[in-house]
Amino acid sequence: MRQVYGPGGVGYAICLIDIYMGMYYNTIIGWAVYYLFASFSYELPWTKCGNPWNTENCSPVTGRVNVSLTSTTTAVPTVTTTLMSSMTTSAASAGVTLVASALGNTTMATTYPHYYQQEQHLLSSTLPTMLSNLTTSTMAAVAGVASKGPALASPAREFFERQVLEQYKSNGLDFMGPVKPSLALCVFGVFVLVYFSLWKGVRSAGKVVWVTALAPYVVLLILLARGVTLPGAAEGIRYYLTPQWDKLNNSRVWIDAASQIFFSLGPGFGTLLALSSYNKFNNNCYRDALLTSSINCLTSFLAGFVIFSVLGYMAQVQNKSIEEVGLEGPGLVFIVYPEAIAMMKGSVFWSIIFFLMLITLGLDSTFGGLEAMITALCDEYPRTIGRRRELFVLILLGLIYICALPTMTYGGVYLVNFLNVYGPGLAILFVVFVEAAGVFWFYGVENFSADIEQMLGKKPSLFWRICWKYISPTFLFCILIFSLLGYEEMLGEEYEYPEWSVAAGWALTLSSVLCIPTYVIYKFLKSPGNCEDRLRRTFKPEPLIPTAIPGQLYTGTAV
Repeated sequence: MRQVYGPGGVGYAICLIDIYMGMYYNTIIGWAVYYLFASFSYELPWTKCGNPWNTENCSPVTGRVNVSLTSTTTAVPTVTTTLMSSMTTSAASAGVTLVASALGNTTMATTYPHYYQQEQHLLSSTLPTMLSNLTTSTMAAVAGVASKGPALASPAREFFERQVLEQYKSNGLDFMGPVKPSLALCVFGVFVLVYFSLWKGVRSAGKVVWVTALAPYVVLLILLARGVTLPGAAEGIRYYLTPQWDKLNNSRVWIDAASQIFFSLGPGFGTLLALSSYNKFNNNCYRDALLTSSINCLTSFLAGFVIFSVLGYMAQVQNKSIEEVGLEGPGLVFIVYPEAIAMMKGSVFWSIIFFLMLITLGLDSTFGGLEAMITALCDEYPRTIGRRRELFVLILLGLIYICALPTMTYGGVYLVNFLNVYGPGLAILFVVFVEAAGVFWFYGVENFSADIEQMLGKKPSLFWRICWKYISPTFLFCILIFSLLGYEEMLGEEYEYPEWSVAAGWALTLSSVLCIPTYVIYKFLKSPGNCEDRLRRTFKPEPLIPTAIPGQLYTGTAV
């Protein structure tokens, strides 16, 4: 197999994307580490209000439901009666002042009421009649609006926002505040684990992955067994399994689905290429591809039961619909699910195993992305980097940690979301499209199929060749266009990002995307001959690059 056009550009783009992802993804794992240590207590700190970080708006979920039900049945009639009687009796006396106020002369109305006798008579005779025609439901609605206070917050939300993040001490990206030491320490521990898992390459990472890849399945099954026994779990699972066909018309759904596959399966991040490069040449890649994709999708399907069984329980406890309970992104993991765990028996145990699962899942993902970058650079520069892998990994992770320090400030959560969108979020779609177009359009499906036939002894079926040449690149291109048009929705609505940050975000995206055309230009200028020869050499597959694994040199062509 041969290298397709501009591989250096795609490779360096993936390396930058992996760095951006490491800057914020490890911070999210650090949040889970914070929660894990906080769980080792007699009672979970986000179970109830009254803690130093809580505000007067803090209200437990169960207490809030009881209060709302009581107030709805008893308070409205009282408020309605009082409001109507007070408005009726004071209508005549207030009429003069009301009219004069509209005319801008309240003093004259009070001193010389005879000037406004006609208006007074109109209000004193008509207003009570109008008020008497108001229905109880109308007044109940008015009373509900009048009595509506500030938005209540659950203990779990305030623990996440005011104790873990302390984001109230920042002013968004304009002023993020200093680094929070406890978060920096948690994230530093994550980087230490990552280093000792990657410093020896597959010899160390391969052993760690046995734990980080298998442990989450054990925890998922335990949480599923607990979740399905909760009251309301059946409603949550029914909601999960009921298709909403109208959602297919929403481009956001397709973007989220593609992003989920990219982040869970890892295409485009170089993870699969880096790890599979250690296999033998005649390894059954077809079987591995089907097995890996199937396990990935089934795992996501299983996790859906775990999540929605708990969401159904929360909806029943709060007397809300599942749409009102569920949150997206970090809110689901660090607010809704911990809130549900706090109401279970043995909440400390469930919290510990849940956040252990999150940490192992996060470490497993960050291993893949960083190992892809490290393997690529060690293979590209075997003498300068490959021979000093341990030192290179130490320096690399140290630099990423320093660059990630702003995500550990009080306003770091805004930067985490910012990097998620403009770092890998948009750029990875373009990189994957270029990879697909480069292999299947420039290198050619027939050449690619011949390479697979040389490895496996049989040619891929017509179905796969049609998918590779037409369906996959077209689908990726459409997803890319929709993502570019809807990037503002990806940022969310809770915080309005300043204009300068949007410009900085596009510069961040272009920093990785421009690696591809930059390398093409470099290859064109470096190639000998006239313009036609240079152009042909630029898009021509390169000759064999020997594998870095001893004993696996191949005499054909290589990617």
